[in-house]
Amino acid sequence: MVSCVVLAAGKGTRMKSDIPKVLHSLGEKTLLGCVLGKCGFCQEIIVVLGHGAEKVRSYVGKRFPKVKFAYQKEQLGTAHALMCAMDQVSGDLVLVIPGDMPLVERDSLLKVVETVRSGGYGAVLVCRLDDPTGYGRVILKDGKVAEVVEETEATPEQKGINLVNAGVYCFRRDVLEELLPLIKDDNSKGEFYLTDIASLMFERGMGLVPVEGKPHEGMGVNSRKQLAEVYRVMSLKKVEQLMDMGITVLSPENTFIDEEVEIGRDTVIYPFVFIHGKTILGSGCVIKPFCVIKDSKLGDGVIVNEHSVLEQVQAEDGVSIGPFARLRPGTVLKKGSRIGNFVEVKKSVIGENSKANHLAYIGDATVGKDVNIGAGTITCNYDGVKKHPTVIEDGVFIGSDTQLVAPVKVGRGSLVGAGSTITKDIPPDSLALTRAPLRVFEGKGMRYFKKKKYGIEE
Repeated sequence: MVSCVVLAAGKGTRMKSDIPKVLHSLGEKTLLGCVLGKCGFCQEIIVVLGHGAEKVRSYVGKRFPKVKFAYQKEQLGTAHALMCAMDQVSGDLVLVIPGDMPLVERDSLLKVVETVRSGGYGAVLVCRLDDPTGYGRVILKDGKVAEVVEETEATPEQKGINLVNAGVYCFRRDVLEELLPLIKDDNSKGEFYLTDIASLMFERGMGLVPVEGKPHEGMGVNSRKQLAEVYRVMSLKKVEQLMDMGITVLSPENTFIDEEVEIGRDTVIYPFVFIHGKTILGSGCVIKPFCVIKDSKLGDGVIVNEHSVLEQVQAEDGVSIGPFARLRPGTVLKKGSRIGNFVEVKKSVIGENSKANHLAYIGDATVGKDVNIGAGTITCNYDGVKKHPTVIEDGVFIGSDTQLVAPVKVGRGSLVGAGSTITKDIPPDSLALTRAPLRVFEGKGMRYFKKKKYGIEE
């Protein structure tokens, strides 16, 4: 059994923030959320809380309900944080990972664990960096880690080493129980460093095994600049993977796509697009600039035009959206339907080949096939207490500037004249009009008005 201990107690002083460091955001995720998402293969996860404990606990509890918690009342270093969690550890293998390392890859975590499972005493993830400044240097002897030297304690010669500690470890539980109490705080910060366990293991012939990962995996976050750099690397890494799979991304540096997103081949993504969460895009889609898509599923050949926002949307093949459309949760767009500029749709089904091309609000509605919804149409779905449904059956034409006061149903093949307010159900194949009679007063135009009210002669 593998127990994972995530170290999330640090304050993150350099962030200069009231938000606990591990809760700072990378797009739609937090640093800690990224880390916990990689640890799902572990049978047990324990998060060590400290600074901002209740905020962190609340965040984790809502999203990862099976996680357990330990408390580090005083932040006395990484070894001390791990000691605070040991009484809750059940597994015979213990994976240790910092809560501010969102770029570590699941495969690397598995390699570290497998190294110990196959007979080692402990393993550590290491990386080679062109600029190792700020990282603990790894000293190797006979292929094992003899020592990890923190930047603040390193000699000039040791600072020249480019092999660094990524901060991810796996140990046999009995090794930790034996050696953690032996770690001392005799360093410049007066803290108990988990890195000191490397030399203790080496002296006893246990040998901490280095597992080399990719350079970006060891990137931690201690400042706003590092947060931005991690987000840049994360996004670019995903974009490059997609391009290798046959997706066109016109400006990789200006496109931001979450790790879980799936996209079909020959889709084209323009600059300044944000695609978040568990979004799936089909093949041959086109996503124009300045769009945001979250937790949505789009079929093949879908076009999302500029400045559109989609959240929890399902769009079938051949749908066209935007520009400037807002599609809220529960929106379902059937094959070939069209949602145009400045149209908002919420919790509604738009039938095949139906269209709402301009300036409309459609909420809590079921719209059939081949329906035309004119500009300025709104479904009045909320009476101040409850939401009510609107049903528009197949082949209906809704004229511009129509108000559909729910609950209401417009029957198949009906025509609603422009400027109507519909408060009752309309039978199939009917014409519905609620216009007031037009009244014309000749000779009383602007010239009459100016003279009468202001005494202006022309």
